[in-house]
Amino acid sequence: MQDNNGKPPRTLTITALAGAGVLLSAVAFLGWIVQGPDMFLTMAENGLSWCF
Repeated sequence: MQDNNGKPPRTLTITALAGAGVLLSAVAFLGWIVQGPDMFLTMAENGLSWCF
């Protein structure tokens, strides 16, 4: 007889890790949506300053 009471099921662990990855991706995408235009303008201004 097996005693598996001490560790969580494998599918629960995989689901938790996948959920954490999706949450992290969503937060990164939301940050890009909010800060993207400012980052783009800053990069464009710095790039133009190298040209002049």
